[in-house]
Amino acid sequence: MSDHSSALSGEWTIHSIAQHRESVLPLLDMGTTEVDVSGITELDSAGLQLLLALQRGLARRGLELRLHPLSSSVREVLNLYGLDATLHPGAHEEQR
Repeated sequence: MSDHSSALSGEWTIHSIAQHRESVLPLLDMGTTEVDVSGITELDSAGLQLLLALQRGLARRGLELRLHPLSSSVREVLNLYGLDATLHPGAHEEQR
């Protein structure tokens, strides 16, 4: 597996999460670790669960998911759930 990068966009909410599930599965298969989420315009707990599933799948393969850059919607949800350091390593260094 290699260190691929990819970009995700659109609304990641309960209403559209089924279509995004189909876009996440290939990322797992390719071993994608760098994901640009600056195009995600809305994120709710369903979208967050899908990102966490990607993270867990990669972790089982010994890989670490890194979301960067973040849209304001993604940043807000990660902060709300206390996952900014988990899914966005280096977030604390960026704020300095």
